[in-house]
Amino acid sequence: MAAPLVGILGAYGAVGSVAARRLAAEGRCRLRLGGRALEPARRLAAELGPSAEAQAQAVDAQDGQSLAAFAEGCRVVLNCAGPAYLLLDRVRQAAFAAGADYVDVMDDGTASAPGGPRTAVLSAGLVPGLSGLLPGLLAATMARPLRFTGGYAGLGALTHTGAVDYLLSLDRGFGVPMGLWRGRTVPGALRTDDGVRVPGLPRPVTAVPFLTAEVVERAEALGLEEARWYNAFDGSFLYDALNRVRSGDGPDLDVRAAELVRAGALDAAGRTPYHALWGSLDGIGHEGAEVRRTVLIRGADGSELTGEVGAFAVSEVCAGRVPAGVHRAAEVLSPRRVVDRLRAVVGGLVVAERDAEAASGAELVDEAEEEGAL
Repeated sequence: MAAPLVGILGAYGAVGSVAARRLAAEGRCRLRLGGRALEPARRLAAELGPSAEAQAQAVDAQDGQSLAAFAEGCRVVLNCAGPAYLLLDRVRQAAFAAGADYVDVMDDGTASAPGGPRTAVLSAGLVPGLSGLLPGLLAATMARPLRFTGGYAGLGALTHTGAVDYLLSLDRGFGVPMGLWRGRTVPGALRTDDGVRVPGLPRPVTAVPFLTAEVVERAEALGLEEARWYNAFDGSFLYDALNRVRSGDGPDLDVRAAELVRAGALDAAGRTPYHALWGSLDGIGHEGAEVRRTVLIRGADGSELTGEVGAFAVSEVCAGRVPAGVHRAAEVLSPRRVVDRLRAVVGGLVVAERDAEAASGAELVDEAEEEGAL
């Protein structure tokens, strides 16, 4: 029997090419590599070699007929193209119509849409994606998880597509600024903190509360009393630019996105790039005592981490380990299996997990320094 065919949309981009190389290395599927330009897809197919059984195909994500032709015959379609909030669910619908399951490294804002007999995994990337897996990872050894705090900080090149998605997500319900979860979402309950020292980060950062739908879902599923999420800014240029351009009443979307890209480059100039997620969870352990568990995940390349999580989700869907329906990755992927996979395949990745009795936040920083992360 032929190996299942996986179609990767945006295959030769920074994220898609990582996913393609991982799936080719696993050798359990054939690949259809798609993008607007055919030649880069052909070059990637040639790079992967004949054992990958990779074929290149031009595809326009804005064109329904083109998407239908690309999805035809696929077991799973992996979407690494964007902006997700402009494409919405058209790629997913094309995959479903062709009888394929679907994985998206982003959240297109339509997670509540019906899936019928097919399977879709959304938010199978870094943020969202790995970020939403942190509460479950920390809760796994607790009898009763209670209070979660987590966040993300990144320093490095921001793509135009990424900037567009970031701006659109602010306007389309992806999260609640300054929000806090206490059995329900409480808008405006928190404040921005300057000069916050986060374990594993080389400098103090500006931590901005932004309660995402992903974290709210995990808080509800785990029965948490409280949950907080922060986006941290390592430098002032991007943070100041975002405050200037986030309103939809200003210049058009592309102009505002270009300003964010320039600001991100200024913050990153002369510095070592990184992408870091951290979390802490207070709760009751199985012995009845109060416990605090913490985790730091830090890597150099956010696109690599996103592509690896997306490839893992594809493998899980192909193996039949994800039920039918439309899900966010944090609902259906095993946090431990994802983190163990990343540890095994991402060079230089730091994953530091501690119980409060064994290590303080300062010791998390020490471990990251010992592993060359800072």
